[in-house]
This record gives sequence, C-alpha cells and structure tokens, in this order.
Amino acid sequence: MAAACGVAKRTQILFEQDAHLPGGAYFVEGDKLGVDVTYLLVGRRERVSEADADLLAMWRKATPHARVAAVAALSGDAQELGAAPRTNFPNATIGQQLSGDVDLRGQKIVVKPAKAAKKPHA
Repeated sequence: MAAACGVAKRTQILFEQDAHLPGGAYFVEGDKLGVDVTYLLVGRRERVSEADADLLAMWRKATPHARVAAVAALSGDAQELGAAPRTNFPNATIGQQLSGDVDLRGQKIVVKPAKAAKKPHA
C-alpha cells in the first residue's frame, strides 16, 4: 500500500498507528486502488459491493414493468404483478379452481351430491 500510494513503508506504519495524518495525494492514490476513502475519513461506507453494483446497473437498464416486477418479487407482494388472488377454503378439498376471464357460455356445469359412505355388510 505504501509504495502504491507514494510513501515510505515507515510513513505507512505511522499512518496506521495514527501517529501521522496522510495528505490528500495519499488518499487520491488510495481511491484509485479501490480504498473507500470516505469510510477511512468519516466511518461511512460509500462504495457498494460488486453484487450490489451489478444489481443497481440492471435496475437502471430495466423497463418500468420490470422494475415493478422486481419490487414485487423482493417485497413478496405478487398482487402488484396482477396475479389472481388466492382463496383459501379451510377443511375443504377443491378439485379445480378457475381464475381470470372465464367464459362459460355454452358450457354445462354439473354439481353432484357427495357420495354416501358404504355400509358395512353384516
């Protein structure tokens, strides 16, 4: 680090021991090396991880629809995506459930009574 930032090894040690304060040129060179200079000076992170930077780049390139989908996926809210609402029927068995635009014209719907339990033979 010392050589890359243009200082002697002993000077680098003094910086790390808080015996001396580096000058601006040292921090400029450190920034070029990828050091988070803001964190060193004030303790606040400014750089993001590579994965976060990739995600941010994808976000910036995304269409408005893709952004809505991403937010919905990350927040766990599928309703924002236009998904059909889920219906729960406690203590029931559902054979089929349709959702969306269903056209039943010309269809015959038959509802049969529940099958009676078989009686045991005596």
